[in-house]
Amino acid sequence: MTFERSNIVFLLAFMIIGAILGSSAANLLAKMFPALSFLKENLTGPIGFNLDIVSFSLKLNLPAIIGLVTGIYIFRKV
Repeated sequence: MTFERSNIVFLLAFMIIGAILGSSAANLLAKMFPALSFLKENLTGPIGFNLDIVSFSLKLNLPAIIGLVTGIYIFRKV
């Protein structure tokens, strides 16, 4: 399988993994250094949907956004 730049599935995977890693890193830093607890504050309310069978919500914070941007940057470099 070749890795093509136009493959949207890989872009979404890089973005999701970047956001998860960014948010996890912020939680870890906040536990190690309590002065950095402001990193865990949400910038948005819960964004999502509820279909009575499946529900999904997303809360963005600064490290998650930085992780998204980093994921896009790494995708473009690969």
